[in-house]
Amino acid sequence: MKTDEKTRKTTIYRVVTMLFLLGWMAVIFWFSDQPAQESSEMSGSVAYRFVEACSNLFGLGFSEDTTEAYAAAIEHPVRKAAHMTEYAILGWMFLAALCGYTPYRRKTVLFALAATAAYAATDETHQLFVEGRAGKFSDVCIDTLGALIGFVLLHIVLLCYGKHCEKQRHPLK
Repeated sequence: MKTDEKTRKTTIYRVVTMLFLLGWMAVIFWFSDQPAQESSEMSGSVAYRFVEACSNLFGLGFSEDTTEAYAAAIEHPVRKAAHMTEYAILGWMFLAALCGYTPYRRKTVLFALAATAAYAATDETHQLFVEGRAGKFSDVCIDTLGALIGFVLLHIVLLCYGKHCEKQRHPLK
């Protein structure tokens, strides 16, 4: 009976993580399928709101022109940070899906990183066919770096969590 329950839970885990993974891949595809003008307007809007919020938060009182100038200056880094973040999340989702089949080990992380890099490459290839977009190897590298940073952060969190759990088990250590 316990084996059946474990098998059922494993199957549910595998299906759920795979659905989340495929859903996130679809989100990335949707963003990449936007023409360059739409994509630029979206990241420009995010940058503008960020500068505006900073101006309000710190009482800087930027004029409209100053806010637009700062927003234009940070638009590219905002766009690249967004890429890195979405690929860090994709990497975590690949890892979660893989952990339904194999234990969390270094080679599992490396395989998840390779899968994320491969998806980044296919995404950049897809952008070659989108109006005003260009598939760039440098973007594949940025996306893969985002996944790598995500894995490093995950590793740090897991180490800290493990140390916390160890202290809970042995409070006098």
